[in-house]
Parts: sequence; structure tokens; C-alpha cells
Amino acid sequence: MLRPLRVPAAGRFAVSALLLCLLGAALLIDIDTGTLQSQGTGVTLFLSTAAAAAVVFPAVVIKSSPAVLAWAACGVALVSLACSVGLRVAASGGSVPDQASDAYTLFEPTALMVLLNVTARRGSPVGTAAALPLLMAAVILRPLVIEVDEGSSIVALVLTLVAGGSLASGLTVRLVAASRRQREEQIRLEQRLGFARDLHDFVAHHISGIVLQAQGARAVAARKPQAVGDALELIEATGAEALTAMRRMVGALREDTAPDTRAPGTAAVRALVADCRLPGARVHFTETGPVDGLPADAAHLVERVVMEALTNIRKHAHDCTTAHVHLDVSRRRVTARITDDGHHRPSDGTGYGLRGLREVTGTAGGTLTAGPRPEAGWHVALELPLPLRQVLR
Repeated sequence: MLRPLRVPAAGRFAVSALLLCLLGAALLIDIDTGTLQSQGTGVTLFLSTAAAAAVVFPAVVIKSSPAVLAWAACGVALVSLACSVGLRVAASGGSVPDQASDAYTLFEPTALMVLLNVTARRGSPVGTAAALPLLMAAVILRPLVIEVDEGSSIVALVLTLVAGGSLASGLTVRLVAASRRQREEQIRLEQRLGFARDLHDFVAHHISGIVLQAQGARAVAARKPQAVGDALELIEATGAEALTAMRRMVGALREDTAPDTRAPGTAAVRALVADCRLPGARVHFTETGPVDGLPADAAHLVERVVMEALTNIRKHAHDCTTAHVHLDVSRRRVTARITDDGHHRPSDGTGYGLRGLREVTGTAGGTLTAGPRPEAGWHVALELPLPLRQVLR
């Protein structure tokens, strides 16, 4: 399972501490130079600086809700733009010095750019869409409100570049996080689909066996009453195995962890064939090649195909006397073939077992075929390349 990417707490603390030091230094410079006490502009600049400080410091230190953060940033940007309009009106009336440097402080643009980055990363979608253009406008327009000359234009250009970088970095982090969440959801969905296939394969296999055992017990009850006890004991054991498999599957769906319902490697295939009970029929298992060296993912897929094929023999094969499972392993390929000599009932074609296994087999780069044999009975054939094209659960 892909785990969510989490920034270490120490890293978040270090970034927050650095931003706080940067904002604090800018504020101290403004206070030391007396910018907030200038004649004609001091009150307006103090108001916009106080509004920015009231939001940016908590935004850096406290992880507030996305909506609160975004709309608070909108409020700060509107206050800054209102102060810019006030400075422009005052400059037109001659009540402030005709110098662009008197229109802004160092702290306010720094705080607005920090808010720009934080809002782009963590703000709610609607609030962020409203806040980002307002914050950009507040940063860029302030140097130009009193006069537009070469100096103020250069300052506005520099602020535009820095604000653009801050915005780009924040949006990049947001897009990366969104892409990762989408990928996690896709992986989680694929895992659940895989668990559902396993649930079908394991439980259907056991349930079909229980049904046939019950039918056999009912058929011999009148003639051999003593055989009913053995049949009921076998039904009880098979039902317990089915319940255990189901619990493991449901637990895996809840915990997003792969269920452990089988023995490792090809031992699971051998155990499956050895435990299989077909009324009136014998099941033979043969193997060739280095079977014990078969990779776990390939062995698991072989087990699922064998299980589905044996389940279908139970359900559909009339008068079956022999079923044969053959496993052949070479250095580059594994082949599994399951055959029987029964007369198969027509199917309604709504089953999902072989259909789902064909999808998984195709993803792994192999093929799965099934159909009637010319002489009699049915066959299921699986061919897989080694190693598999895609690692399967």
C-alpha cells in the first residue's frame, strides 16, 4: 500500500521558524526606519501592516482550516488595496510626499507573499481562487500608487517576480499533493478489486464444495446412514475454512493490507489439489520443471486459476470421473493446464471468475483460455511469462 507523504514535524517547525524570523526582521526594519510614523502615510501604512500581521503570523504558526485561511487572506488583500487607494487619493490631494518610497513598507509585501504561498498550498478551492489574484494585485500595485517612474516600476517588477515565484512554489506543492492523493485512491481501488476477486475465488470454491457434499449426503442418507456423519463433518470443516477466508478478506478490505489466505509458493497449489473433493472423481496433480522456484506472484495467480477451474468442475461437470492438474515451469514461462472428462452443463455466461482472471492474466502479460475438449470434458489453460510484466498481489 502506498502511504501518504508526510513532512517530518522537525522540517515543518524549521520552515515556520525561518518564516517567522524573516517576517520579524522585516517588521523591525520598518519600525527602526520610522516608516510607520511618516507624515501623511504612517497611519495608513500602520493599518495595512497590522492587518497583514494579524493574519500572517497565525497562518505560519497554526494550521487553521483551509476556508478560514483563504478568506482571511482575501480580507488582508482587500485591506491592502483599500489602503493603496487611500494613499493614491491622499497623494492627489498633496497631503503626502510625492515619493513612491513612501507608499510601502518592507513587512507588508513580505507578509503578503508569505500569505500568497501558504494560501496557494493550503487554502480552500473557492477562497484560494478569490484570494490569489487579490494578493498579487496588492503586492504589485502598492509601489505605483503615488507615482509611476523608473524606480517604482523596477520595484513593482521585482515584487512581481518574487510574488510569482512564491505563487508557483505554493501551487506546485498543492498539485503534487493532489496528484499523490489521486494515485493513493487509485491504488486503494485496485487493491479492493483484487480482494473482491480473491473473495470470489476462495469462498465460491468452498461453498460449491459444501453444496455438493450436502447433496451427496442427502443421496446416501437412506442407504448408508452412517456416511451422513462423515459428510457433515466434512461440511463443517469446509464451512469453517470458508468463514476464515471471508474474515481475512473483510479484514483486508478494512485495513488495506493483503490477506494471507494461502501457503507460500506452489505449496498452496499442491494443498489445494490435495484437499479438493469431487464426488465420484479423482483429482491428479503432476508437475515438471523447477516448480519450487516459481515466484510468489506467479504461484498465486496459478493457484487462483486452478481454484476457479476446480470450482467450475464441481458446479458444471456431470459424470466427471477424472480431473487432471498439470503445472510446467521453465526458466522463462509457466504453464498450468486443468482438464476433466465430464459433461458440462450450459452456463448463462454471467460468472465473473474466469473473466476477472483473464483481466489479471492479461495485465501480467500472459493468456488464459478455456473451452470444451474435442474428446470430452473441459480444459482451462494458463500461460505466464517469467518474470511477470506487472507484479501481482
